[in-house]
Amino acid sequence: MMRTRDNWVIAIAPRKSVVIEMVSELKSAAIPGVTVRHGVRSDSLIRPTGKIIHVFTATQLLQAISQRNPTSPLAGLDLVVCENLEQLDSTYELSVSLLRHATQSCPTRFVGFSASLNDPSDLADWFDVNPFGLYSFRPRDRDQSLIVSSQTFTIPQSAALFKAMVRPTHAAIRMVPPGESAMVFVPSREQCRTVALDLLTQCALSTETEKGYLPDNTPNDYLEDYLGRLQDATLIDFISKGVGFFHDGIYKSDRNLMLELYAEGTIRVLMVPRDSCWTVPVRATVVVVMGTQFVHVEAEGADRQLRDYGLIELVRMQSRAVRHTGSGHFYLFCQTETKDTFTRFLNEGLPLESQLLETHDLATWYNIQKRNLVSLNEPQLADALSFTFLARRLVSNPTYYDCTTTSRDENISRVVDKLFTRGSEAISQ
Repeated sequence: MMRTRDNWVIAIAPRKSVVIEMVSELKSAAIPGVTVRHGVRSDSLIRPTGKIIHVFTATQLLQAISQRNPTSPLAGLDLVVCENLEQLDSTYELSVSLLRHATQSCPTRFVGFSASLNDPSDLADWFDVNPFGLYSFRPRDRDQSLIVSSQTFTIPQSAALFKAMVRPTHAAIRMVPPGESAMVFVPSREQCRTVALDLLTQCALSTETEKGYLPDNTPNDYLEDYLGRLQDATLIDFISKGVGFFHDGIYKSDRNLMLELYAEGTIRVLMVPRDSCWTVPVRATVVVVMGTQFVHVEAEGADRQLRDYGLIELVRMQSRAVRHTGSGHFYLFCQTETKDTFTRFLNEGLPLESQLLETHDLATWYNIQKRNLVSLNEPQLADALSFTFLARRLVSNPTYYDCTTTSRDENISRVVDKLFTRGSEAISQ
């Protein structure tokens, strides 16, 4: 990542889990003469002495750059690396946009990485990438072999739906070669154990074995030492039949123990809830997504809302079946009406739109400048916003943003006017 002349490098990722992984890998690499830093410091955006790689989450970078005078250039930054741009939200976009604005007069390289997008041209334009520097591949163009299968269900979201999914899930698990593993994603932590019990019941009915999913050659006393180390004794029955769990509701020591057993092939089925897809650190030969809807509750006592999985979540789950060696198989079990949408974007690449328009992040940044007595006039604010991904998408897809013109300047002026109005109202309150 670092060239000989690169002394100051900033790496950005949208999620804390990814940043922690990046910092760990960089420190393990022990690059001679290079210091790795993480998080916000008082000198985070001041050119350091020596070679530095500073790793931020998007939130941390926005916090650091919001304290700077936006009209003051940021000198000395050699390289910016942006990871997981398919997860671009308002915080990530604004932090990178402000960084680009601050380095516009400096020879700073910006490098971006993303999952497959169906149209990455505006993203490349945002980074000032010339056509020779843009490499875009469809999901089907990957070197690794990945088979994608889908099965639809007409049963509404309920316990009955997951009962119906158990048999095809078990059939998919049984296709895993000896020594390999399977990963099953379910909507919630609570469903991990319920579905695991149903899978073990199905396993007993179809294979007539008491070992469940354990490898056939596992000695009867092999697991005794491992099971004795568990803090949560309720996991014993599952682990002893080759099923493990991964989510933050489990003791860290128990999670690590199950990952150890999973890595060596003793646990052959790993149950993972939807919200842990971002942190699960392992892959599998077979990945099954049981259902693509989850129940969302805004606050205690609020109504429960049924929502579809996000496309980015499904891509992340699918990525767990993409391995450097050997082929993988991804099974998607979903409602009939959503199959075409999901499979289309899984095969053709993700859509990407800006989420910055009229957001709290943008208004907060503007008000921070006011509190810091930085007087941004309309041309200066318009200039700063011209460095956003939003500025490109307002022209490319004006209907999506409720714009009536394809003029970039007119659309940005409209955003500036609303920002001045909202900012003034917030200050007066």
